Amino acid sequence: MSESTDSLGGDRILTLEAAARAYFEHLRLLGRSTGTIRSRTNAMRQFAKFWGGRDLRDVTPADLEAFALSVRGRLSRESAYNYLQALRSLFRYLAQEQRILVDPARRLPMPSMRNRPLGKVFTPEEMKRAIEAPDVGTSRGLRDRALLEFLYSTGLRSNEARPLAVEDVADETVTVRAGKGGKDRRVPLGAHAGAWVQRYLREARPRLAKPGETALWVMDRGRVFGEAWFRRHVRELGEAAGLTRMTCHAIRRSMATHLLSAGASPSEVAGILGHEDLGSLSRYAALAGVELKEAHARTHPREVGS
Repeated sequence: MSESTDSLGGDRILTLEAAARAYFEHLRLLGRSTGTIRSRTNAMRQFAKFWGGRDLRDVTPADLEAFALSVRGRLSRESAYNYLQALRSLFRYLAQEQRILVDPARRLPMPSMRNRPLGKVFTPEEMKRAIEAPDVGTSRGLRDRALLEFLYSTGLRSNEARPLAVEDVADETVTVRAGKGGKDRRVPLGAHAGAWVQRYLREARPRLAKPGETALWVMDRGRVFGEAWFRRHVRELGEAAGLTRMTCHAIRRSMATHLLSAGASPSEVAGILGHEDLGSLSRYAALAGVELKEAHARTHPREVGS
């Protein structure tokens, strides 16, 4: 692809390559996570196959609707939604920066995300089986037991759990740095899981980590988990216990569902998971049997006694 000018009146074209480069720098300045940037990079690659090196200032709503039809025909609903949302964000940014005159994606129809499958949710019994499967008589087994206890207790995403340092765990809390949205937050670590993490730090990690290593979760021979290896390892721990598709996000969904089933309020669970609104918890609540509409009618001041 050719380079582009940032101005609207120049002779050179505004390519997707140049526009995306400026857009991703904008996201980094906003503190967006590496996961968000990676997902939107994939979206730009797909759109590049469709649009090629033509001038982005020539994109019309009809062009974007044609692209939307193509991705909806071959991708899952959630993937198509994420790709199209990335394009909407890109063109909104270009319009705000006056690199295009009109935002062609402003009214781009989006796939409906209502009634979509929640994803894998394990029962409390299945989680117990997976957590207790590792052989804690070995350093690696003790690490794996502590890791599963930790993930189930905190509900952290893989890109939040993997980069943690030892110093981020203290007083039965975990400090998540630059989590989703680039924000720091503190997450409770239950006493039970905390005890296993402390045992791992005392007994297993010194045998696994190199001197001076600060990462909380380490592999053997002094290596630190890379992102792909971390996800693969969690999946393999599930498979060892007879559970398929175990991921950090599946553990996170399971934890949220179990908390709601036990009576935790949606706002409490949202705070633990780092959600800024309660909307994303509605599917967890439905699965847990929590009727938010009934709770609203029972407790809202404008509903009680009316």
